[in-house]
Amino acid sequence: MDYESRNFRKSLWQARQNHEFTDFNFICGAARFPVHKVIVCSQSKVFHMACTGLFKESSTSEYDLSEFSVDHVKWLIDFLYMGTYHTKFSKDSTLADHIYMFALGDMYSIEPLAQYAAEQFRIGISHAQQLEEVLALIPQVYKSTPEHRQELREQVVKFMRCPVRGKKEAIESREWYDDIAEQCPDFIKDLLFSYLEWPDPPQVFW
Repeated sequence: MDYESRNFRKSLWQARQNHEFTDFNFICGAARFPVHKVIVCSQSKVFHMACTGLFKESSTSEYDLSEFSVDHVKWLIDFLYMGTYHTKFSKDSTLADHIYMFALGDMYSIEPLAQYAAEQFRIGISHAQQLEEVLALIPQVYKSTPEHRQELREQVVKFMRCPVRGKKEAIESREWYDDIAEQCPDFIKDLLFSYLEWPDPPQVFW
């Protein structure tokens, strides 16, 4: 992003912060987030349809995002205005947050957000040092992403194929396998199929 583009985005962001010309609101529980309809609708087919079609949002100028957390709604707004978002939690929480942001981008047809979240998830999972850091995330990945979106699913499969501290002991105990097979059988299918596609395990995460 060049200097002029960054300055333009900052100006839009500052206008939102000052409630200048805002004409739409995201609702998240008791919180209200004023935004500019042109910024929101120009980047999301879902929001565009809600604001231009025969839906209540077109008359109320509000869209309810209460199914997400306040932080996730804030990061959505950050991305719509700045093209990025920044999490400030621990590594484990950040990985989970990127899953939510990917799902949010897919749900509201904001493809750049989905791709950005997928890349942040890839970077985060590549630095995971323990098997248990990722195991708890696998059901969330599969439950929150449709089957045709493989970006995050491929990353957790690749993680399981790479050498990770504690993995050998966990595999020998089979406890993780039984739990994951029950909670997320599609992951087991993907993991097994990956051995047919590339039999030799990678030595490093990529």
